[in-house]
Amino acid sequence: MRRLTLAVLPLVTGAVLAGSLAAPAVAGTTAAAKKPAVTKATKKAPSTKKATPTKKATPAKKATPTKKPATKPTPVTKTVPFSYTGTVTAVDAAASKLTLTVKGGKSDRGTTVTVTVAAGARVIVDDVRGTLAGVPTGAHVAVGGAQAGTVRTAIRVVASSRAIPAPAPTASPTATPTEAPTAAPTEASAA
Repeated sequence: MRRLTLAVLPLVTGAVLAGSLAAPAVAGTTAAAKKPAVTKATKKAPSTKKATPTKKATPAKKATPTKKPATKPTPVTKTVPFSYTGTVTAVDAAASKLTLTVKGGKSDRGTTVTVTVAAGARVIVDDVRGTLAGVPTGAHVAVGGAQAGTVRTAIRVVASSRAIPAPAPTASPTATPTEAPTAAPTEASAA
């Protein structure tokens, strides 16, 4: 019962307040008395002027935030590892560049490639740690590093200037043909 009273009480109070605010304070008035009597004198004659529409108040425009000029983000170049083996054709130690003719690798075989050597790159010449200036032209080289776009930066250079000995032909005696037959066999024919 108590809950019902609490739920109904605000509704009743709101209706009483609304009725007292809307109703005139004069006692004994009725709804018919509230309406003014319309007589011929109070009726307005039709106007010859056209009714002008009233302008509605336009809402204030929202402040638009100032936009920064659109700048394209710089494309991020993906770094890809590379590895080449080949023959050194030129060395520019001042510019840290090494040019080689590629003989092995995944791509670029048979082409001439210029590689920038990083300042802290490991350079090994004939199994001894050295500098880029110590790499001789014509040496066999293995280069490895990272490629960003078209720029290749080497972090490892291994050069070998030692000539790989070519296998020497074996000496075998050759028999020289003679015009006349010999009575005793020669060493070449005995073997």
